[in-house]
Amino acid sequence: MHPLKTCRRLAKGVSAAGLLALAACASGPAATDTPQAEEVVAPAVLKLHDYSLADTPNKRTALAYLYTAWNDGKLAEARETYWVPGSFPPGGGSGPPVSPKYTIHQVIEEGDTVVVLAFVEGIGIGEEFTTVFGTPGGTKIGDAVVEIMRFDPSTGLIAEKWDTIEPLSEATYDFR
Repeated sequence: MHPLKTCRRLAKGVSAAGLLALAACASGPAATDTPQAEEVVAPAVLKLHDYSLADTPNKRTALAYLYTAWNDGKLAEARETYWVPGSFPPGGGSGPPVSPKYTIHQVIEEGDTVVVLAFVEGIGIGEEFTTVFGTPGGTKIGDAVVEIMRFDPSTGLIAEKWDTIEPLSEATYDFR
């Protein structure tokens, strides 16, 4: 069985921090064993946002997808540009009514998989929320988001993506 399928089963109901810990489980062969595709992200796009944590083509593509889809509010364009054609369901949804803003904290790559840890602002800010344990979580200031993307090595485009989102309050926000 492919290790990523095992991780998908393990990841159900895991917090953002726990899912980040599972990232190693999701990795395939070592990065040096996986051929890198040509650069997908246009040089002009790299000037629009902070790519300092993206030192490989796959990392740059992952961040370009997130920045274009959410920070720039161009979800359809991001899916068309950075996903393997046909890998995203037709129509693909329109996204949330308010485009969230991603602040990237960490980018990890193993083999054909990239994991991004981000703080996201934009949805439900100022609302009270309940934790997964049923206790009061406080007033929402944003979300901790872990994005896991598997890349097609022949095209350098995203083939599959999983994510987990955990609401944060001043009391629960621990990675500023």
